[in-house]
Amino acid sequence: MSKISIASAVPTNDLDIAKFLHQRFKMSLMGSQKKLSMGEKGFFYTCDLYGNDHVEREKDIRDIVSFFRNKKSPLLFLEIDDDQDWGDLDPENLSEFSISEDEMINTLDSSKGLYE
Repeated sequence: MSKISIASAVPTNDLDIAKFLHQRFKMSLMGSQKKLSMGEKGFFYTCDLYGNDHVEREKDIRDIVSFFRNKKSPLLFLEIDDDQDWGDLDPENLSEFSISEDEMINTLDSSKGLYE
């Protein structure tokens, strides 16, 4: 199993993105704007992959990727093993847990149809 966290790769004040997070994930609009303005430090989505809710989490991630692609706004993805905790990571070395958008999509594609 993997744990995924997603942030905007660069600070943004795009109100459309904040509204997307607000409507799609029931985040407060102000909270969404604050997280987005923090860029790579403002993780707005975190989940465990390959659990009982994998299909829902996969859809969430694909929706985020699609929306941000349409806005031409880059994302930062972090992936850790399920036996690791986010709080145990050194904030100065988060890049060692970073994966590309393509790697994220490939991970999702490789498990497509296995969870229903």
